Amino acid sequence: METNSKSCYCLNGNSNDEFIRWVVELLGPVLLGVKPSEIMSFPGKDRVSIRRKEEVKAIINRSSKVNFAEFDINNGCSKIFFYNLESLDYTLREFVNLKFLKTLHYPQEYEIHTYLDYIVEKMKRGETPHEIGVFLGYPLKDVIGFIGHPSLRLTKTNGWRVYGDPRLSDEKHRKIQDAKKQIKNMLQTRGLQEIIQSA
Repeated sequence: METNSKSCYCLNGNSNDEFIRWVVELLGPVLLGVKPSEIMSFPGKDRVSIRRKEEVKAIINRSSKVNFAEFDINNGCSKIFFYNLESLDYTLREFVNLKFLKTLHYPQEYEIHTYLDYIVEKMKRGETPHEIGVFLGYPLKDVIGFIGHPSLRLTKTNGWRVYGDPRLSDEKHRKIQDAKKQIKNMLQTRGLQEIIQSA
């Protein structure tokens, strides 16, 4: 699996590029460890897509907390799977999550990089595995409900589809939104590079 690449591509830490600012806000919960991971898609191989992807990688390379795996899928789209290693490891180690993943043929012996390789290989084949919700930090009940468990009814949509009792999902959503607001406020007074390095 490819993690933070050693790139010589430079990005001005005080860039006003709205796209990069949007990306930093999107990844704010991952930077702060509130959300274990996030996925971004980059359609096409045109210069704009390639430049934007390189800018995103360059800024995230400055973070000591977020790594990424970059891969192409069979429709020509590139994806980057960003993850906070500590937060993701904690999430995947939760008993119910680990038990669920093992029922989907993940290795019986847990090792975070092996599990990351496993899901990335699925996504490379063009699959969108249902268990991606676990990696993204959504409550397991919502992941299982989305798959179609008959005892869990759709309650609402609040960032993702919520099934059953919404309290746990609402709390998770609130924390994610709070982290995005925190990063957005930081962007008002601090440079991108400083935020990435200190968040």
